[in-house]
Amino acid sequence: MIIIGVDPDSEKHGVAIYDGRELCDLATLNTVDLVLSCVEGQPEMPLFSIENVCANNFIYARNNKGNRAVQAKIGMSVGRCQQAQIELQRWLDKYECPYVLHKPQRGNWADNKPAFVKATGWAGRSNGDTRSAAYFGWLAARSQ
Repeated sequence: MIIIGVDPDSEKHGVAIYDGRELCDLATLNTVDLVLSCVEGQPEMPLFSIENVCANNFIYARNNKGNRAVQAKIGMSVGRCQQAQIELQRWLDKYECPYVLHKPQRGNWADNKPAFVKATGWAGRSNGDTRSAAYFGWLAARSQ
């Protein structure tokens, strides 16, 4: 089964593609390119495993820094990511593509490349967004 891990972002989503339990590719794609390349023309719908950024508050303890202007900017950024997730889910619903949402978790691989490499064996390039996507894809892949 193909599993697509996604870290939603307002500009380009972090994307990780698993074939069964094997991480095959990492990318950053906008919503349209993600859905069209992973869903259209595929013999079987992949399972999307998405970080549920809509479960986040705009301001929470770890990013409650600075003055009101800084907090407003953080809130706007989180809101844009939440809207990107909602739009992705609308596209997936249109194509009747299955997905699961995972509550954001501390300890995902966004800022921990050594843990990411150890768990996946990935030797190629990655960034925080693609490592986070790989983590949420890994959650679904390990339950298969």
